[in-house]
Amino acid sequence: MPQLFDTLIAFDHTRGMALRPALAERWERIDAQSLRLSLRKDVIFHDGSPLTAEDVAFSLGPDHLLGPGRSGMSEALQSLDRLKTVQIVDPYTIIVHAQGGDALLEQRLAAWGSEIVSKQAFTAAGSWERWTAAPVGSGPYRLVGHKLDVHVTLAGHDAYWGGRPPFDGVEYRIIPELSARVNGLLAGEIDLITDIPPDQFAGIQKRPDLEVLGGAVQNIRSLVLDQSDPVLKDARIRRAMSLALDRKLIVESLWENRLPIPNGYQLPSYGEGYIEDFPPLAYDPDKARQLLAAAGYKGERITYRLLNNYYPNQVSGAQTMIEMWRAVGLNVKMQVMENFAQIQRQPVHAIYDTSNTALFLDHLGHPWREYGPNGTLPKRGGIWRNEEYFVLGAKLQETVEPDKRRTLIRRMLEIVNDVDPPCVILHVSGQFYGKRRDVPWLPGLMLDLNFGPFNQALTRTRAR
Repeated sequence: MPQLFDTLIAFDHTRGMALRPALAERWERIDAQSLRLSLRKDVIFHDGSPLTAEDVAFSLGPDHLLGPGRSGMSEALQSLDRLKTVQIVDPYTIIVHAQGGDALLEQRLAAWGSEIVSKQAFTAAGSWERWTAAPVGSGPYRLVGHKLDVHVTLAGHDAYWGGRPPFDGVEYRIIPELSARVNGLLAGEIDLITDIPPDQFAGIQKRPDLEVLGGAVQNIRSLVLDQSDPVLKDARIRRAMSLALDRKLIVESLWENRLPIPNGYQLPSYGEGYIEDFPPLAYDPDKARQLLAAAGYKGERITYRLLNNYYPNQVSGAQTMIEMWRAVGLNVKMQVMENFAQIQRQPVHAIYDTSNTALFLDHLGHPWREYGPNGTLPKRGGIWRNEEYFVLGAKLQETVEPDKRRTLIRRMLEIVNDVDPPCVILHVSGQFYGKRRDVPWLPGLMLDLNFGPFNQALTRTRAR
């Protein structure tokens, strides 16, 4: 997506996810719910047509976000649900209006789902199928071919407003097996591979022409707890499952201590929305036993639905946690599944692995999109619902004063962490890459693979 499309504003991975100009060369607040943006005049779509305010208004409106005929569902609505209208002032000036005060309007316009498309090309496509076969954006690369679950091939967009792309083309190959990815890199058939667990680092790093890059990203790994399960409906049992885990040992033994453990469901990049003094995730097996006793837990089976290493170290991590749970008296049994459809088959009545990327850097862009009333868990068969959390989140959406927002966020964190946990937070997710040293590329702080001219490795090369 970041290769094909641009947003009005972008996150700068070289400056701790600060906002930087993208298709909008500048912006200014009019009031708590309105933002004026001035568009670049040198932006050319992949089909040769120029970007105008008409394309922006269309891209951020329901005809695009809900698809042709407004018949689809859109993940973008999780980040753009507060947008009310896009007012066109002139061909290169727009005003974005929110539904009430919105402290996060700038971030929403940098988030996934706010990509700008060609109105003419999208309308002409007429259906999702034809559009996805040949989408037209303004990003540094254009799509030239793809085959589902096999490859995606891109070519450089020479008219890119940010400068000529550093690579003539990029080919993504879908290689699910870790050993096949590593062997392809070692054989020189592939330049860059993703999802490398630490036990593969040494084999790659011993080659002088290869290196391992990466680290923590803006994503949290957790275990979903089905509140509708007869055992897990008791919040004390869910809390005990968290207290039984020695996360420090898990990160040290499985991740070479390269990943941080968050203090609650939040990240430091939230800025003013980060509650720095929120308590760290506790490891307290004695308290876990006390909670299990108070809940009257008698060793009833808790099912752990599991995929075979969809996430790096998933199986070994599960085995480690099961032993920790057993030590406090929890009877957790693995049930290996083939795909997410099986994992989430109703009724779930189990726990399962998940990860959640911060669409934008705030509680509303991260846990809220999972646990809010329109989030993943409440909509998935009522796996979790908490009315106090829903009310606080609705109030948070309307609140712009930092101190008032922090008070609301603190209580929402308390609900997720202690009062009525929807999950067991594990650690901040990591993404590690094996790469040829002579390929000028550095990973960012998200899961995006940025091969455009704003990649910090290419910025450094130009500076030298």
